Amino acid sequence: MKALPFDYELDGDVYLCHGSPTDDMVYLLENVETGQPIVRSDSDILSILNDIDKPIIICGHTHTPRMVKLSTGQIVINTGSVGYPAYADDLPVVHKMQNYSPDASYALVQGTETEQGKQWKVEHIKVPYNFEAAAKLALKNNRKDWEFALKTGRAL
Repeated sequence: MKALPFDYELDGDVYLCHGSPTDDMVYLLENVETGQPIVRSDSDILSILNDIDKPIIICGHTHTPRMVKLSTGQIVINTGSVGYPAYADDLPVVHKMQNYSPDASYALVQGTETEQGKQWKVEHIKVPYNFEAAAKLALKNNRKDWEFALKTGRAL
């Protein structure tokens, strides 16, 4: 993981980052100052994007599958998490990120050229997997919080 770049321009259309374009620990789409994740306003997201102008921005960090269309026409996608659907964190304030499902999640993004320009189709996929085995491993490593998150998609 440490060998991966901070961010990545996949092509002329797609920009990828973990947290936000300027800070790996800042959630791009959600504000958690109240202790609960609230989707940021269009203007706040655009400000955090720091002039990234790609039509597709793919981010992560919150493990929450989400798609937001911005006033600029850009689409910001959080793909969710393949193997850790919920967690509690104390930074920047105490908060929980929860998917309420143990299933793995990812997103498919497809661009199609049309007379009006490129059109984007985004599909969020949830996939059942043997989360019980992962939960058992977490418990074996004395991580009851991870065991609970893996089984339920909720955080303790």
